[in-house]
Amino acid sequence: MNVYDNANELAKAMRESHEYKKLKEAAVVLEKDPDTKKMVNEYLMAAQEVEFAKHQGKTPDAAAMDKLEKLQGILNLNSDAMQYLNALIRFQMMLMDVTNTIQDVVKEAMGDK
Repeated sequence: MNVYDNANELAKAMRESHEYKKLKEAAVVLEKDPDTKKMVNEYLMAAQEVEFAKHQGKTPDAAAMDKLEKLQGILNLNSDAMQYLNALIRFQMMLMDVTNTIQDVVKEAMGDK
């Protein structure tokens, strides 16, 4: 089996994973409520801005932190939103584990250990 076949098998396994299925199910539910979907997207964008600032070594802007906290407080009260966000986190964790495994091979090939 070559690398491309294995990559296709990995993609298939990911689609068959519990994490992928739960994320897709939660996304279908979220699609039925445009207001909640919009709020979830706003929250994800705000969280991304805060993380980006942290990765640059900056302190996140107070307004961005307030916005993130307010959105999180609202979304915590919405079970559909929380189900989606929790499923997204679990899927991202799986993806990160797979990516780290692949990165280890790349590091070995490049001479880094």
